[in-house]
Amino acid sequence: MSQAADVVLVNHSPEGVTLVTLNDPERRNALSLALRTRLLEVLRAEAANPQTKALVITGAGKGFCAGGDISAMGQGSAVSTPRMKILHDIARELAVYPKPVMAAVNGAAFGAGLSLALLCDRIFVASEAKLGVTFGKMGLAPDTGFLWSACRRLPRARVLQIVMDCAIFDAPEALDEGLVDAIADDVVEVARAAALSLIPAAPLPFALARRALVEMDGGLELCLSHELRDQGVLYDSADHLEAVAAFKEKRTPVFSGR
Repeated sequence: MSQAADVVLVNHSPEGVTLVTLNDPERRNALSLALRTRLLEVLRAEAANPQTKALVITGAGKGFCAGGDISAMGQGSAVSTPRMKILHDIARELAVYPKPVMAAVNGAAFGAGLSLALLCDRIFVASEAKLGVTFGKMGLAPDTGFLWSACRRLPRARVLQIVMDCAIFDAPEALDEGLVDAIADDVVEVARAAALSLIPAAPLPFALARRALVEMDGGLELCLSHELRDQGVLYDSADHLEAVAAFKEKRTPVFSGR
């Protein structure tokens, strides 16, 4: 990408549906520092933009979002924890977003990329999409509010199972699980239509109800605090460093529990 702004594209429509596209297709839109920083800026700007009535978030190329940027992993908690705090701010922003947000999952959504989709109000997936709960394969705990947002859709026992299994779902499996709302051929257009259908509703009651639900359950901030605690330990663990090395060397990691 030639400019930081290029990693997230913003397209406004006359009807008020703003398309936000994660735009680093060569890396399947992995959440690099530049991408996560720019996404947070865009979310905040469009929340304040009176011309934007609803958002659709999608990915450029063949993937929605591959999750964390593995090329930047393995540097320890001093580097990785501040980066994760940006993802936490994104999670907070989406959890109480004052406008409807649709996820148009056009391809693979893994790790924090899946967390990003789960923070949206409705999730539409392409038939070829894959959704992966793959944090454990990198020697890391679920993050970006995954445990909180997944538990809004699935029972807690099932969430724990799929985390332990490092589960990967194809589109029909994800629909059967209840992780997503629909499968679509033109996922962006279906998400856009869904967003348009919500625009006539009065925005303030929606925004206040969403915030009230987050504050009533009290779970998001607790979830994020646990992520900071646990991921901070795991960033410095031998198993995480082994997972990063194994990924780069294209081999199966050998975990030691350290």
